[in-house]
Amino acid sequence: MAESTGRHWGGSGDYVEGERVFAPPHGSFDPDWVAGLVLDRLGEAAGLPRTALATAALADAGRRAAGTGTDERAAALTEVDGVPAATARAVVRAVDDFAAAYSLD
Repeated sequence: MAESTGRHWGGSGDYVEGERVFAPPHGSFDPDWVAGLVLDRLGEAAGLPRTALATAALADAGRRAAGTGTDERAAALTEVDGVPAATARAVVRAVDDFAAAYSLD
């Protein structure tokens, strides 16, 4: 058996230790969950801590609910909220993916 290095290889590892067993309820928005999606997808390249990503996700969810398009939402995250452009696009994608998966549409 291989020796354990203590490193987790399956995504962010945030919810594998039993602190959160179930996904958010359908119809509810969880910005921390979306921040985890962004971190799973970008890792350190996100360039922002989880709390900042969750704040950006919440801001983007509000713009999405107002009917703002994806390009405009990403631009607003960069110009208004100071999120790096590549990370802003990942946040928008994660918010859209979360919305589709958890019945926010």
